[in-house]
Amino acid sequence: MKEEDKRHEEKKEEEIGLAVERLVREQLGGLLEGTVLLGNKLYRKPTAEEMELQLRDRAIPHVNVRMVLERSDLELGESLNYTIELQNIGKAPVFLSRIEEIAHGGFEVVSHSDTCDLTNTSLNLHGRKLDPYSTESFGVTLRMNRKGAFILAPRIWFMAETGRETSIKPEPASINVSETILPGRVTTGFQDLDNLLLGGIPQNFTVILTSASCDERDLLIRRFLEAGTKNNEITFYVTIDAAGIQKLAEEFPENLHVFVCNSNLGEAFKTLPNVFKIGGVENLTELNINLESAFRKLSKSDDRARRACIDILSDVLLQHRALQTRKWLAGLAPEFRSRGFTSLAVMNPHMHASEETHAVRSLFEGEISIYEKEAKDLTKYLRIVRMYNQRYLESELPLRKTRLMTTPANLPCCTRMPNL
Repeated sequence: MKEEDKRHEEKKEEEIGLAVERLVREQLGGLLEGTVLLGNKLYRKPTAEEMELQLRDRAIPHVNVRMVLERSDLELGESLNYTIELQNIGKAPVFLSRIEEIAHGGFEVVSHSDTCDLTNTSLNLHGRKLDPYSTESFGVTLRMNRKGAFILAPRIWFMAETGRETSIKPEPASINVSETILPGRVTTGFQDLDNLLLGGIPQNFTVILTSASCDERDLLIRRFLEAGTKNNEITFYVTIDAAGIQKLAEEFPENLHVFVCNSNLGEAFKTLPNVFKIGGVENLTELNINLESAFRKLSKSDDRARRACIDILSDVLLQHRALQTRKWLAGLAPEFRSRGFTSLAVMNPHMHASEETHAVRSLFEGEISIYEKEAKDLTKYLRIVRMYNQRYLESELPLRKTRLMTTPANLPCCTRMPNL
């Protein structure tokens, strides 16, 4: 029985061998030496040329790159979103190193993909693996801070399995950044904000600035006051604490009029002729009387531009609640408007219930907001929430203290300040 099984196995192997030989003759022209049998499958050996091509694929990666722009014509201050798409069309994986020159000198990088880190104008991709026939995209958001025509041409660096590094550039993109300055606008003193407002706050508007207490808010208020006083405008400032602008009040007594709702004032500051001391926000009638007296002293022949900053709104709202505060504002805002003032009021919305803030905010023709996105992100952002029946840019502006702290140029009010 065992002898018979052995002969059966030998016959089966002989039949398989004849079948393989017949297959080779039919499909490969009888070149048996050009094939390899693995298991029950037959494979053709690659030629020397094919082996060279395979080695070349692994030594020299093949990557296609495409840059997709949201649009190419923008206004100064707007944001540009664009995406870099990378496709590995080779047979071996590649490792992405970095993307250089993602921004032109006239742009500021606002955000980028979370999978990479920003160093100056380069994105570090940390050797991210891109498998054969796969695609990877990286998004970048830029803000335009200079007008003109620009060419955007980033360079992408990547590495093959062999360690050889190479680079590729997508087709360059042309970007045109224009500037629109609408007539009848009052500069805020901060050009980045003026760009969003297409020249500044509309003349005679009453605008509210909502912001938590922060350096960026205080610096923006100071820029607003400096823009008025240094451009020879009549400037009213209503505040609880005026210590930070004492030097400005001393330097421009004819332009800056300070109304301090605080009984604790330094003697040197208290004696200035352009400083009005008011007991506190408890007595709004006293404040109204002082404002009315200052209005009457303004000469009708004085055609200088006028602006006002009311930095006591949160204190008044805490003291008098929404109903009384709304009544007070409903009488004060038209008075400023009739006297030719462009007014900026400041409120901390985190100090009040939402229904109280809505009751106050609705009285203003425009609203500007400073806010944070996440607790771990210390960057402050600014945007125009609304500006009644007026054009403005809806872009989000990251606030940089270094830009806000730069002293604006002392230029006539009709002249735009250069980028700082």
